[in-house]
Amino acid sequence: MRRVAAGLIVALMMMGCGGSSESTSDPVDSGAPLDAGFAKTWSGDYSMTCSGLGTTVYPGVTSTLTVSGNSLTALLACTPSGSTSVTATGSGKTATWTGSFSCPPTFQGNCYAWVFTRTSVTYTLNANGTLTATGVGSLSGCGVSTDCTTSFSGM
Repeated sequence: MRRVAAGLIVALMMMGCGGSSESTSDPVDSGAPLDAGFAKTWSGDYSMTCSGLGTTVYPGVTSTLTVSGNSLTALLACTPSGSTSVTATGSGKTATWTGSFSCPPTFQGNCYAWVFTRTSVTYTLNANGTLTATGVGSLSGCGVSTDCTTSFSGM
């Protein structure tokens, strides 16, 4: 049941969850702006690994990113409208968001309390033109609380 619950959470959140759209990252120095290559809709595989619950992989997930100067905005998928976003900061080929946002509780089995809370995401534009987004957070509910890592690899 725990693996199924973790899978449901991943399916609902894909690249992120609703909540704060404010970036709490350290301010970026006046270095180079972010690479404009970040700005597009990416498609690829998303995975979530939670301690004690295993790994769930979802192929064909999409994530839309926009870039302005040193800011990268990522639209998130776990809100009904998909209109919530976070803003990461960086320069060149890397941007990072830190803070806290949570998906709404989800129902699985006899429990309506699974909540995924993300605390950071790092976006990297790779030399081969692919995108990697790695993050950390926690999954809690139904008497379980565990640390998780997330990963998206897109083209």
